[in-house]
Amino acid sequence: MKKRYYIVTAKCGHVGKNRCIEIDFAVRAKNSKEAARFTRTFPRVKHHHKDAIREVRQVSYQEYHEQYARNEKDPYLRSGNIQEQRRRCPNLDRRIQESKPNLEDDPQARRKRRITYMMKKRQIENEINLSSYF
Repeated sequence: MKKRYYIVTAKCGHVGKNRCIEIDFAVRAKNSKEAARFTRTFPRVKHHHKDAIREVRQVSYQEYHEQYARNEKDPYLRSGNIQEQRRRCPNLDRRIQESKPNLEDDPQARRKRRITYMMKKRQIENEINLSSYF
């Protein structure tokens, strides 16, 4: 099967907690599903976020090549570590967006849900124990 050209918009990290940068990646793949799966493995992409892949669209070779060239020049994507990123990308704040935190991964929210659950469970157990005495 012939490979097609796609531009995949993905959430990228290494810019702070609950923050991200959306980057368009040029990808060659058999179909859009494969392009999304392949992009998720790229460095700097937020691999474990459900919504890491924002959009996948098929494009012409010309658009693919232009996007590839833009990414080759992007200092954010070419940085190897945080110090290099700070040095190369002084205006990075303009590109940063707030990323909705995943509530299942938030330890405080998880603890609060667990405590609420345990309190309800104990209340039910107490009601059952009290009714058995009478």
